[in-house]
Amino acid sequence: MEFLESLSFSSGAVLIAVLSAGVVWLLCFVCPSSLRKIWVVIVPFALTNCLYWSIAWFEADGDEYHHALVMSDYHNWAFLFIGAWFLAGAIPSAAVVGIFYALKAGKGRD
Repeated sequence: MEFLESLSFSSGAVLIAVLSAGVVWLLCFVCPSSLRKIWVVIVPFALTNCLYWSIAWFEADGDEYHHALVMSDYHNWAFLFIGAWFLAGAIPSAAVVGIFYALKAGKGRD
């Protein structure tokens, strides 16, 4: 919990970028190649939402008033954090998928 609370705007973006690229890389090995372009969007969005809202989920363990207060505070910043962190994860994920397509095209030429 302390780790999640210590994340800043930029450190969260770096974490999402690394996690997204790693998960997309693994999924490119495991799943069919037709799903690669979908992973570029789904993985960073899912990781971003889980990371951003997990603080609110874990912190809002009190009464209903405290829960509503925490959730409303996180709703105010959601667009900025989720949007930026999503882009921070989608760009390296797209690069990973592009590398996989380039490697596939390179093997096809030989």
